[in-house]
Amino acid sequence: MLAAMLALTRGVVVLAVVGSLASCRKESPPEATSQRPTEQAEPVELLVAYSSEKKAWFEEAVPAFQATNPKTASGKPIKITAKSFGSGEASTAILDGTFKAHVYSPASAAYLALLNQAWMSAPNSPHGRPLAPAGEPLVLSPIVIAMWKPMAEALGWPTKDIGWKDIIKVSKDPKGWGTYGHAEWGSFKLGHTHPEFSNSGFLAVLAEAFAASGKTRGMTRADLDDTKTQEFIGAIENAVVHYGKSTGLFTDQMLERGPAYMSACVTYENLVIESYAKPATAPFPLVAVYPVEGTFWSDHPYAVLDAEWVGADQKAAAQQFLAFLKTKPMQQRALGLGFRPGDATIATTAPIDVAHGVDPTQPQTLLEVPPGDVLAALLEVWRKQKKTAEVMIVFDRSGSMQGEPMTEAKAGARAFLEGLGDRDSVGIMFFDNHVPPAPAPELLGKARARLVKQVDGVFADGGTSLYEAVAAAYDAMLARANKEPG
Repeated sequence: MLAAMLALTRGVVVLAVVGSLASCRKESPPEATSQRPTEQAEPVELLVAYSSEKKAWFEEAVPAFQATNPKTASGKPIKITAKSFGSGEASTAILDGTFKAHVYSPASAAYLALLNQAWMSAPNSPHGRPLAPAGEPLVLSPIVIAMWKPMAEALGWPTKDIGWKDIIKVSKDPKGWGTYGHAEWGSFKLGHTHPEFSNSGFLAVLAEAFAASGKTRGMTRADLDDTKTQEFIGAIENAVVHYGKSTGLFTDQMLERGPAYMSACVTYENLVIESYAKPATAPFPLVAVYPVEGTFWSDHPYAVLDAEWVGADQKAAAQQFLAFLKTKPMQQRALGLGFRPGDATIATTAPIDVAHGVDPTQPQTLLEVPPGDVLAALLEVWRKQKKTAEVMIVFDRSGSMQGEPMTEAKAGARAFLEGLGDRDSVGIMFFDNHVPPAPAPELLGKARARLVKQVDGVFADGGTSLYEAVAAAYDAMLARANKEPG
């Protein structure tokens, strides 16, 4: 299967190619296991889904915990299997059963509320109680706007308080950074992760809503329905040039690609700190801007799920692993990686300091996470206000796609179409040895059913002009981009 997708966002063409060659498919090797004496008790495997920005910490913590030869009270060895996800991605995997975690540690308690909302409000749901009880915070890190230091200074940092209104102002300015004496920087480019997959993107949109309402707590559905709030969110989202899936990977992309890729992105304070330990490929360092209207703690709760697949052994193992993560050495190691300790008795010291682009006296204003129904309504508002996309799907219908590859390609295309909004536009170029002209993308609100029908009706035949098809689609989308105003 090979499918290629071209997306147009505000005059910028992005080519994303995803594919698998059926003839070259490789099965993942089985996980290595060690021989154990026949008399040894069967181990208790604890499945932990944790947010990606804790990856460096967890990759040290899990082997360190295993080195203590942990056992349950009944003498069963404990084996930790920990997997990093975007917070929303993990929630989806838990709900659809693809990763039946025993412990869920998202970046924020907001995602526990969203998980519980989805768990209990699904049609014909048999669940009478929340799936994820309130979890104990492991570490803390505030949501910040990471900005290249000279750009932050151009906006008045560090002496001026900067907020979401400043982001709207610079992003809407026809002169871009030219108004601030730096025409060479071009336009302001903002990025945040996709709020349906990642905590930082979700809390970014929630912070936008609070800034629009003027509140710091007590957000209601009525506030979200307010035209002023929706227009404010739309103004900020219009400055977004990239949505990412994982906060850690998204911040890494910003560091690797530099200020031409993004002027600023919404991320975590610890990732700004972490950037100072990485090879300097970008021309400037990052600094953390704490929005003056307020921000959120990412409190990294550790929630032992209340589900039928979580037995007494898993609950006991989960408590042992939690106790290990809260020990002073592990909390101090988290501090060394840029997190603020969840243990209040441990002093907040370097690297949480100005030398690493952050301010230990911030945040000054904290926002309150509203109930799950309000959070669900926020996602609906975002879907209506987010920047729209133009996408070209380049679909290989050649003879080599016969059988399972075609089945998988169709399923992937249908899932992709379902994931886009009615305001997005899509065209599909079906190619074999013949490369047709690229069709103009159509609004999905009107064309979704017909495009899905086209996908369902395609069959494999002919040769494969892959590179010619991708090039033709790219040229067509680039031509459309060059016609776009701004």
